[in-house]
Amino acid sequence: MSDTGNVEFESSSEPQSATEISRRGLLGGFAAFAAASAVVPFLSLRPALAEGAAPMGSVTFLSAENLLGKWNPYNHTLLSQLRLQAAAYDLLVMADAKGDFLPGLALSWSNPSPEVWEFKLRGGVTFHDGTKFTAKDVKASIEYGSNPTQAGSFFFPNPFTCEVVDDLTVRINTGKPYAAMLALLACGGPVISPAHVVEAGKLDEKFVGTGPYQWVSYENEEAGVKLTTYDAYWGEKAKIKDYVFRFVGDSQTRLAALQSGQAQIIDRVEPDQVVVIQGDANLAVQRVNTVESKWLTFRVANEPMNNPKLRQAIAHAIDVPSIVQYILLSSGEVNTSFLTSSQSFSGPSDTFPKYDTEKAKALLAEAGFPGGAGLRELTYYVSVGFYPKTREYGQLIVQNLADIGIKVNLQTLEVAKYNQLLFDPKAGDLFDHGWFIASRDPEVMLSSLFRTALVTKEKSAKNVEVLEKESAILDPEERTKYFRSTVLPTLETELYEFPMFASQLVTGQVKALKNFDVPPTAYMYINEAILA
Repeated sequence: MSDTGNVEFESSSEPQSATEISRRGLLGGFAAFAAASAVVPFLSLRPALAEGAAPMGSVTFLSAENLLGKWNPYNHTLLSQLRLQAAAYDLLVMADAKGDFLPGLALSWSNPSPEVWEFKLRGGVTFHDGTKFTAKDVKASIEYGSNPTQAGSFFFPNPFTCEVVDDLTVRINTGKPYAAMLALLACGGPVISPAHVVEAGKLDEKFVGTGPYQWVSYENEEAGVKLTTYDAYWGEKAKIKDYVFRFVGDSQTRLAALQSGQAQIIDRVEPDQVVVIQGDANLAVQRVNTVESKWLTFRVANEPMNNPKLRQAIAHAIDVPSIVQYILLSSGEVNTSFLTSSQSFSGPSDTFPKYDTEKAKALLAEAGFPGGAGLRELTYYVSVGFYPKTREYGQLIVQNLADIGIKVNLQTLEVAKYNQLLFDPKAGDLFDHGWFIASRDPEVMLSSLFRTALVTKEKSAKNVEVLEKESAILDPEERTKYFRSTVLPTLETELYEFPMFASQLVTGQVKALKNFDVPPTAYMYINEAILA
């Protein structure tokens, strides 16, 4: 992982036992603050833009998540880097805020056979290094990106192959019917790079895309990545000249930078910071419920988390409504199924675990640990400085589990270490994480978590079976019916991970920044913004 510059992180390895935390005290304090922190939604203004105006000004975005310091767009799992890439790379297919698909580097597409998709490509497009965009670049990017040797291959259900028909026509073979093909291509992972850069093994050096912004520099974590407008961009030119993307791991430091004018956008605003930003005449807040859930992953590869009744007991013991209302100050939405309300196929599910202490105790007894007897202390990891209030709701979860007899040791991690341990199946028993796939179609998200088992490293045969069948159903109505009747009940009963609530992405910005919207899929297109 790259250095964190002079940013200070808070990391604690001291256990926090249930006896140290009063649930009534926790919620009482949060409720009192909530009453004093009513929030007002940010209303975006859309002024007319001057035709042909030269780009001007600079915007600095402070990310709550770190960057790798290596720039291969297919070999990481970081949302921060995906959001940055959105300025420098284009996709074959785009999706609007409603999830409708639009032309990107592909002008049109067809599905001549269940496993084959043909794309007619946009002519007159060049990469930032001046090379011409053709079907060869699509072939190199898709085949490389879907190769399991790349960390980002989790976007794909399996390796894809491509056939170059001519310079502006390419066919992609998915190997088996794949209903979410367009959603996959539009979700931000399968970017298009020059074939010669892929083949030369130089993807780590810098971004080389066809997007509205091109690479300038990266000196260190403190300075961040600097991009500038690409004058030969094929689409609508960016209005802001320079874009700086930096990682700052402390939420108070991010807020201070926004207040002082050192940053124009800050990420993952804490709930209690909203009222502070709204009290500044020069600042504004955007709040959007997203496709991201906050997940509690169970380390199912290890005992005792391989016990499904124990997993179900833990899920039913967690007071998610209180987390959202009192700790997050309603900056989120309690899930009623494995999907957030922003995703397709969402809606209440009868098999989804709901807060029920008595049911949790009964399930714990069925698991063989009545009242927690015979169950060792569990270790639970959360991040600090990244996702809002994780330590605070982690404390409440510790108390919730103590209420049914489960002892938990809460551990906090700074962001880079957290991202590293997330994919270590031996790191604790419980692990808090988000999972942001920028698509309303949940296929890629569910495939990566349960078919690829990226986080748990352990697959459920039942989960894999139903997801493979679902992804091959090309009829939308039939797919919806199967998803609701079979996929959700299977995932929610196996319960390898528990999606507690939908994240609300709270973004702070200067009011002088116009035409800047953060959609439920989180990818901000800074090229559409202006500084007034």
